Amino acid sequence: METDDLLLFVRVAELRSLTAAGRDLRLTPAVVSSRLIRLEKKLGMRLLNR
Repeated sequence: METDDLLLFVRVAELRSLTAAGRDLRLTPAVVSSRLIRLEKKLGMRLLNR
């Protein structure tokens, strides 16, 4: 599991927005979404209601 993916998840949860988290982390919303999906697959559970 990538530590960066966990930090990204925390930032999305804090800001309650994929777009805002992406802007904050200098990532596109598509990258944020794909990394969250990857993290959810590794954990075997859904982390956010989108």
